[in-house]
Amino acid sequence: LDITSLIQPFSFPCSSERIQVTLNLDGIVQVLDCHLHDTSIGMMTRIAVLKWLYHLYIKTPRKMFRHTDSLFPILLRTLSDESDEVILKDLEVLAEIASSPAGQTEEAQGPSDGSDARTGPVELHVPARAGQLSTSGTRGLECSPSSPTMNSYFYKFMINLLKRFSSERKLLENRGAFIIRQLCLLLNAENIFHSMADILLREEDLKFASTMVHTLNTILLTSSELFQLRNQLKDLKTPESRNLFCCLYRSWCHNPVTTVSLCFLTQNYKHAYDLIQKFGDLEVTVDFLTEVDKLVQLIECPIFTYLRLQLLDVKNNPYLIKALYGLLMLLPQSSAFQLLSHRLQCVPNPELMQTTDSTKASTSFKRTPASNIDYTELLQHFEKVQNKHLEARHQRAGRAEQLDRRVVL
Repeated sequence: LDITSLIQPFSFPCSSERIQVTLNLDGIVQVLDCHLHDTSIGMMTRIAVLKWLYHLYIKTPRKMFRHTDSLFPILLRTLSDESDEVILKDLEVLAEIASSPAGQTEEAQGPSDGSDARTGPVELHVPARAGQLSTSGTRGLECSPSSPTMNSYFYKFMINLLKRFSSERKLLENRGAFIIRQLCLLLNAENIFHSMADILLREEDLKFASTMVHTLNTILLTSSELFQLRNQLKDLKTPESRNLFCCLYRSWCHNPVTTVSLCFLTQNYKHAYDLIQKFGDLEVTVDFLTEVDKLVQLIECPIFTYLRLQLLDVKNNPYLIKALYGLLMLLPQSSAFQLLSHRLQCVPNPELMQTTDSTKASTSFKRTPASNIDYTELLQHFEKVQNKHLEARHQRAGRAEQLDRRVVL
């Protein structure tokens, strides 16, 4: 990658003087952009290009943001690259664009002289993690582009990333989890999930919304990168965690089983039981039963150790046991049925678990439902979203039937 001709050094007569270097930034960006568009270049060249872009965004962010609108589409397309190394570097550049304070101006660009003056700040309405402060100081080249402050490009990035997943289902299947997990390391995981849930809530392609919610839920429940976010959701102790739960819940309603798993994660066992009761009104398909099967497998994983231990406290967790029995009744006679049945057989008899201090213990371990959450309204929202899915499935089935008739004719 030869861009040395665009860097012009000027030497002073005295050898003790420093060498002044002037960058032709427009020319450099043009060369880098051309290399990214060239599909014939090798992997190492693409990595070198992305390293240059990352370096420039770190060192001259305000000047670089003048070129972001032209670079953004090709950076998004590079996510479909065959090389994991290229995708990782590409995500670093995109994460830096999405989190850099230089991108918070209205025009997403700063003054040409690189000064710190800002006009018309536009910040996204996404939650910042509690206790975190904005860090807009200078960061070194090797620092992670992680920042709790997201700029106007962050939401644009999330929207376009979901659009790309929607148009390229293979990308979602093969690299979707990898991309989102890496972004959770580079950016704020809570912001990513909050913004994606907010976008999916207005998604018109209901089938894609259901698939995407399932993908996000699997990442949330199984990825080590999201351990802190899971703990935040587990108890719903803070207003931020309750707000996040409600936001996720509304989008998770695109997929009934993932909604139940979210309630299990947040220990909303009564609401999980209420949801399972509604499953009798839903259209039970093979895909639906497959997801119930996968949820049963997840319950046996380490992530739900606390849930299994709560089965010992029968008196204070009746709705947990009812919810699990509800899942059992939904399943056909399969390996998942046997697995859950054996687990429920291990639930102790409450009479045998009585001790002298059981009354005091039961009151101390009893978990009260999170306040300020309207579970009745959430349940109504679940029914509304599922009715939309039912109508969409019937419409797809009707179109397929009409197509079959035309083929026969």
